[in-house]
Amino acid sequence: MEKLKISENGRYFVKSDNTPFVWLADTVWTMPQRMKWDDVTYLMQKRKSQGFTVLQIVALDPEMDVEMRTPAGEKALLNDCLDTPNEAYFKYLDWILDTAEAYGFYVLLLPAWGQLIVGDNWAGKTFPKTVTEENAYRYGQWIGNRYQKKNHIIWCLGGDRQPVHKGIDYRQVWRSMAEGLAKGLTGKDADSRTPGPVWDDLLITYHACHERQTGECSSLSYWPEEEPWIRFVMLQSGHGLIAKNYQLVKTEYDRFHIRPVWDGEPAYELMPTSWPPTGDSFHDTWMVRKRAYWSLLAGSFGHTYGHSCVWCNVSEKEKTSVLKNSWFEALDSEGSQQMKYLRDFMDSLNTMTCLPSQESIIQESQSEDMNQHIQACVHPEGRFLCAYLPSGGSCVLRTDRLHLSENQVYIWWWNPRDGKCHTAQADTVPVTEGGIHVCAPSSGPKEDWLLIVMSEKTGRPIKEGTYYHMEEKQTGRVFDW
Repeated sequence: MEKLKISENGRYFVKSDNTPFVWLADTVWTMPQRMKWDDVTYLMQKRKSQGFTVLQIVALDPEMDVEMRTPAGEKALLNDCLDTPNEAYFKYLDWILDTAEAYGFYVLLLPAWGQLIVGDNWAGKTFPKTVTEENAYRYGQWIGNRYQKKNHIIWCLGGDRQPVHKGIDYRQVWRSMAEGLAKGLTGKDADSRTPGPVWDDLLITYHACHERQTGECSSLSYWPEEEPWIRFVMLQSGHGLIAKNYQLVKTEYDRFHIRPVWDGEPAYELMPTSWPPTGDSFHDTWMVRKRAYWSLLAGSFGHTYGHSCVWCNVSEKEKTSVLKNSWFEALDSEGSQQMKYLRDFMDSLNTMTCLPSQESIIQESQSEDMNQHIQACVHPEGRFLCAYLPSGGSCVLRTDRLHLSENQVYIWWWNPRDGKCHTAQADTVPVTEGGIHVCAPSSGPKEDWLLIVMSEKTGRPIKEGTYYHMEEKQTGRVFDW
């Protein structure tokens, strides 16, 4: 696979010929510990057929198993020591990464989950700190050297923790790991505080948590804006009900130092809306769609999807009133299928190249109700604009950013719930001094629509893609400790 790079304008990823890369990721953090080889293959086939292009995986993740064992029982670290990685464990990770490459997936790989650095989990339990300032460089160099020839790996430090955690500053641990990673990947020394060509050639981000108290949730939270090794920005808008990820994306998009930004951990499908869970409140597919389309139209280069039972590979016998599905069942969830429609949208319109244009398109003042928040973007050459209406209904849009040859536009209503246009032909709408008044085919909760306004008459703007033909469905055999 060819190595990705950041576009010349600093906003998204491109391939070697500078064509935009479509980033649609699935969250499968615990795959190396929780999934046998045949299940890994099945998951990759399924996600490939659903249009996913990236898998987010952790090399060392203790959240579901503090021993960090493969399905064959091989511990990740001999004697629980970071300086003695178990070759048998990492050979299985090698195989997973090679299989991902064979199916055409890029992998966002985390060398070590944040729990190993800060020594506690979200349940309040404490553990010895496995990764420290003394050994982080060596491990970074070791894993970087191991995968230096893997062009399909993109790197992510952090792991659901802020670099300043419970009053303790761990930034030097992460900087040391970044420097070791750079040495292992390039063979060159690099200072984590000094810009230079080594950092320019690497793709590294940082995965923060969403701090309930402060709202901080960005790769750049607690880091200087110019931190050179953080090459693109990951947001965790998180699993609460009121996160306005369109505002979070805008904050990062508007920074002086331009970097690609995306919502790398939004609300997962069927994740409880509060913790501990209260009642029967779980994120439905409407929430999943809102976070996806809001962030894309606000300036994200791509999107990451997650399911509460897939990220941690829930087995059949682990199902509860909170973890409602096995990972195998969850692969066929409604939200998973709707991510394929999102891929069709991103593919057809190259959404990562569009410009967020909220103020110049939305004519009316926005409601305080998030479920009424309309998000808009425009093609950089004015060929079309898009507006996402999370509850349908009507609105007035300005068309000043479109390059019009006549005083009319051609509109399409596209349904993100089923991936279909409402009509077979575009509707012609006259442009007045006040813009255009549009009304979605339906309105109300969960009746979201995407409006595409074209400057010229064309065929359907969003084409249905076929990304992989699944083989006959097999029985999912699930491993768990």
